[in-house]
Amino acid sequence: MPTEKEITVYGEKALEVVDVLNSTTLKILKSARKTPINITTLSKDLNLSEPYISEQVRALEDLGLVSITYERGKRGIRKISASALEKITIILKDE
Repeated sequence: MPTEKEITVYGEKALEVVDVLNSTTLKILKSARKTPINITTLSKDLNLSEPYISEQVRALEDLGLVSITYERGKRGIRKISASALEKITIILKDE
């Protein structure tokens, strides 16, 4: 279930967040905000390869923008992405 969290980022962290945000990662965040979603479904929905989606999700996860859980699938373990945030505020001025 989506959370109601928000973050504010400054300085280097702001640069990292801005660097990760692109049209694909924004679509992933929107999709994962509605309901937790697996890599295969994201790949099909966005018409992009699973390795590329997995790489983008990993970048979002590294910054804490999505949370990841795992569940059993028909053929192994499925990685499920859920949006960890509702709002990101980027402050250009250092703290």
